[in-house]
Amino acid sequence: MNKLLIVRGDVQMKKKRILKIVIGLLSVLIIVDIAASFFFYNLAIDRHKNKDFLQGNSDLEVSAEALDVFLEGDWRDWTREQSFKELAINSYDDLALKGYFLEANEPTNKLVIMAHGYLGHGKQMGLYGQYYYEELGYHFFTPDLRGHGASEGDYIGFGWHDRIDIIDWIDLLIEKLVIVNNK
Repeated sequence: MNKLLIVRGDVQMKKKRILKIVIGLLSVLIIVDIAASFFFYNLAIDRHKNKDFLQGNSDLEVSAEALDVFLEGDWRDWTREQSFKELAINSYDDLALKGYFLEANEPTNKLVIMAHGYLGHGKQMGLYGQYYYEELGYHFFTPDLRGHGASEGDYIGFGWHDRIDIIDWIDLLIEKLVIVNNK
């Protein structure tokens, strides 16, 4: 009978030891996961942190030379020379968002809306907007997405919130185009 109690006691001790090891490993993994979350949030999403890892990467540079087939001159000069009307809206979560509207030279109901990419801003879309504006006769609109350019926002949402903001911009632009076309 004593042998049975000793064996049962050893099994319980081993179970407790294994449970302590599992709990310890899970604790370490949770701490590492939390630390990694803060690191990657600051690295990629926080608007106010420098993104030094992106500097000096030639693959990320905008190249106007590739588009010179249909653009004359430098798109940056073209963008600076335009009389963009600055538009503003408040997002559903009360951020002040900015956008830039360029009315077409001829009356039209055609409008192109261009959204910039990661760490960009609206006027960088002049690279493509020049073609739609000059060659195709479109009205041209480009917003500074939340967390970019002149728009408010502390973090970059990778399009999640921007999808709703773009709908709000479309509503505003529909009103604006009705006014522009009724002049």
